[in-house]
Amino acid sequence: MRLTRTCSLLASALLWMAALPASASGGDGYQTNRFASEFQPANAELFASGNLGVLPGSYWRVYHYLAYQAARGRPLNKEQVAALDLNTWHVGSASEWAGVDPEKNSADTWLAARAPYAAQAGLAAAIRIDASADTGDSESYLNCHSDAFRQAGATMSARARLGAGAKPDAWFKLWLQGQDAVFANCEEPPHKFGEPLPKRVVKLPPPLPANAPDWLRDDHAYQTAAANFYARNFDLARTQFQAIGRQPKSAWQALAPYLAARTLIRKAMLDYPLREKQPAARERIEALAQARQELDALAKTSAPARHMATLVEARMNPAERLAALARALDKEPFGPDTPRMLHDYLVLMDKMMDAQPDSARAAKEAMTVWIASMQAGLGAGDVPGDPGQQARRADAIEILRKSWLKQGDSLWLAPLLAMAHANELTATERKAAAAVAATHPLYQTLQYHLARLALLEQQAERADKEIDRLLSAYGKQMSVATTNRFLALKMVSAGTVDDFLKAAPRRPDPVERGAAIDAQAKADATETDEDFGIAISRHLPMAELKILLKHPLLPPGWKSMLQETVFTRALIFNDEETALGLLDAVARTRKSTAHLYARYRKAASGAERKLAGALILVNTPELQPAVVDKNDKARVWGCSGAEGQPPAMAHLVMPAPRFLSAQLTAQALKEQETLLRLPLRTEFLAPTLLEWARTKPADEEAPKALHFLVGSTRMECPYGRAEPEEKQLRARYSREAYEVAHKLYPASKWTKATKYYY
Repeated sequence: MRLTRTCSLLASALLWMAALPASASGGDGYQTNRFASEFQPANAELFASGNLGVLPGSYWRVYHYLAYQAARGRPLNKEQVAALDLNTWHVGSASEWAGVDPEKNSADTWLAARAPYAAQAGLAAAIRIDASADTGDSESYLNCHSDAFRQAGATMSARARLGAGAKPDAWFKLWLQGQDAVFANCEEPPHKFGEPLPKRVVKLPPPLPANAPDWLRDDHAYQTAAANFYARNFDLARTQFQAIGRQPKSAWQALAPYLAARTLIRKAMLDYPLREKQPAARERIEALAQARQELDALAKTSAPARHMATLVEARMNPAERLAALARALDKEPFGPDTPRMLHDYLVLMDKMMDAQPDSARAAKEAMTVWIASMQAGLGAGDVPGDPGQQARRADAIEILRKSWLKQGDSLWLAPLLAMAHANELTATERKAAAAVAATHPLYQTLQYHLARLALLEQQAERADKEIDRLLSAYGKQMSVATTNRFLALKMVSAGTVDDFLKAAPRRPDPVERGAAIDAQAKADATETDEDFGIAISRHLPMAELKILLKHPLLPPGWKSMLQETVFTRALIFNDEETALGLLDAVARTRKSTAHLYARYRKAASGAERKLAGALILVNTPELQPAVVDKNDKARVWGCSGAEGQPPAMAHLVMPAPRFLSAQLTAQALKEQETLLRLPLRTEFLAPTLLEWARTKPADEEAPKALHFLVGSTRMECPYGRAEPEEKQLRARYSREAYEVAHKLYPASKWTKATKYYY
């Protein structure tokens, strides 16, 4: 899934909403940023060679592995990166461990190869195979792997060329019917979510006639065992594979012992799941131990058996296997086994972090500690004010300090600085980070965090000089994402409004816009990241916002949105002068309500103009004041903190831009506090509109306003409110508006359309 965000919705209360499904081997939230990917670099080869740029903690762990190797002086070359076959957070596209991607069916290649043979044999050319199944615990797994489909394809091609007597096509047809039966067992039978799996009925190959050739009999026996395997009849399948292994003339004799061991592994993981306790846990270990013994006996002559033995070891002793893999990946040169070892290492680390999030930082292996520490920094979901997390963070910082002091390697300064808050670095640590050579792969990461900390420590002028130096010296070599990350700091360090606005436009990161990995983003950066909207909405007072509206460097896409925001705030604050100044600009695209803006201009100052403003607001729900709280959460008008939407990305709450004086910052804070204390939109508008409507003016705008007032209460801030909905003030106003409309304006079309109150 790919989500994008822009700043084109400042007027909407949903500006900073983002979905956060889970992400393996990366940060805690699967989010995206069009301007600086939180998951991966745009150019993996360049990154692996040591051009790391600013390394965020939320990168998928495979990229932290690449960064670790580069920082240790062991960068990967182009061929080695290609050998890893990177696929999002995976090494390789297939995995015995991976879940099922519902949009990718590994049977597709088999089905395409099967179609012409099936047509020739008189069978249906198009059939459906779902390779996934259900564990019975509301989790999916890949029941039929791609290697099974590849093996079936090769066998099909060979069997189609065989002849036996006068009916070669008939024997092949029986073979293909048998293979179709095997793969029909891949999918679980239909059942309701959360209910126990129904008892499976195995779909077996059709019986063979007495005169069937030997090759077909051997294949039939193999197909029968495979069908039982996929149908989870593991004991029977194991017995059948063992019997095949005792048939020296069978084409499957050499493979059968390996598959017999596989039945024990599948049985251990599905019939005795990990969360089950004794006696299931004992039976699981016994099954895995027996499988390991059998695989070891085959390992000398079978590469699949050797690999499967390591997977069994990982399931039996995951912590030990993870440690062994970490040592091997850290100490041994890149070789043919590296991709497989890295794949298993990442999967095991995922499982460890899921079970015990802090356990990896307590490991003895340097690589595991470093990767886990990088992911524990601010870029991976730091929550200010959480005592438990802050205690864990303090422990992690202490581990990193000890590692750095013991090893003297700049490598350890990267996670240390990433995790640090204001005034937490020692003078020695700060000096060491500043002294790291510009040629070091982590140089830009360290410089970024030194600048970030300087801003938090109210040393913005010093940070500004360093950011300018870095952008001038290395900007041409920086990735788009790294440039954008420094520009985000530059917006805070900017000493003038011009510099602030020059730092706002961003180029899209190629990886986040779906471009080719080496594609160049457009040079004319006219979009902005969400930090610009946060900064101007939270830190700039009305007086400064009005100046910004006339500034030639204001990004073009922001002018109309900012006009609407300032206009809305002016109506809320009863700032008639500002509202009148923006009246024509806001009305320009609203022909159906243009008369309301004209009404506002003609109204007498005071109560009459306040009413005219309320009519505009009740007719135009998209007009919002763009409220942002102290944690940079965008607030829906009048909603509580629980309703606030955090920034779309793991976000650093930064101070106000440097170009703002203390007086302007204080004024912005005062205005934001007023906006944060606002009641719900309905509750804000209702008193003015109801009082006026009860005078029964000869004005069709009255029943129309009452209609919209009722409608706006239906889904207004529905969550995070303690009192029952029927006791909320908005509910009382909804009923009052309904009753006034039906009592005083029964003939109005707006009243007739108002059939309910909420």
